[in-house]
Amino acid sequence: MWYRIQRKIAPYVFIFPGVLFYLMVTFIPAIVGVGLSFTNWSIISPKFKWVGLRNYERMIGDELFWLSLKNTFRYAIWLIPGVVIFSLLLALLLNSKVRGITIFRTIYYLPMVTPIAVASVIWMWIYDRRTGILNYIIGLFGMAPRNWLNDPKTAMGSIVAMGIWLSVGGNMIIYLAALQGISRSYYEAAEIDGAGYWQKLRYITVPLLKPTTLLIVITTTMSALRAFTQMNIMTQGGPLNSTMTIVFYIFNTAFTDLRMGYAAAMSVGLFLITLVITFIDWKFLGKGVNYDAE
Repeated sequence: MWYRIQRKIAPYVFIFPGVLFYLMVTFIPAIVGVGLSFTNWSIISPKFKWVGLRNYERMIGDELFWLSLKNTFRYAIWLIPGVVIFSLLLALLLNSKVRGITIFRTIYYLPMVTPIAVASVIWMWIYDRRTGILNYIIGLFGMAPRNWLNDPKTAMGSIVAMGIWLSVGGNMIIYLAALQGISRSYYEAAEIDGAGYWQKLRYITVPLLKPTTLLIVITTTMSALRAFTQMNIMTQGGPLNSTMTIVFYIFNTAFTDLRMGYAAAMSVGLFLITLVITFIDWKFLGKGVNYDAE
């Protein structure tokens, strides 16, 4: 009898540390943050004053909030297709049995294990007007050097390029695993019917990769909506607030302006926006997705 009780209790004992950790670092702070959004608490003052929905009213009329949200969406809209397309292309190239293919897979995956702060500094060197390799390369074609990170027209695109480089490696591995999980019988049947490479790619590979694509789109969307480190290091939200993302604005509001209540309100708004976008992804991209094993 005691053995049966142990078997029933053991799973809960093992998951308890994880649940406790989740409650301490995620769930409880989130609840506290929602409560703070209804106050005017400042980090330098221990006093709380209930202000109701005033922070949310201020957020609706805050032009910089809407600008930062617009910049965040612009970053996400540019980043997501780039990550999906380049990850899939690399996975297709590396899904072959040739000599030394493991070395190439490792090389392409290396950016994924590079800290964002380190990657940001590296790309700042690449974009440097005087000594950057990018300006050197375009100079070979007779083009004038540019201030990539100091021009509102190119700053966001420059950060997006770095984001794609940083994200492609990990998503390539996910696509590669999905490709190797596709049964060869599909391709053999298509070859018997006379299908070529592009037909097999369009009618077999891409449809069967739809669950993987949905996963990558959702995770990349969440990553894009909370982009902060690269903007903080490379541009500090400039020039002219052209790279001011919502998380960077929340950080400045909380720890520079010391308006924790208002920053908490914007965090709640970002959470709701992320929830809606994730639901839209599931609603439209998840149509026809089937996770059942073949």
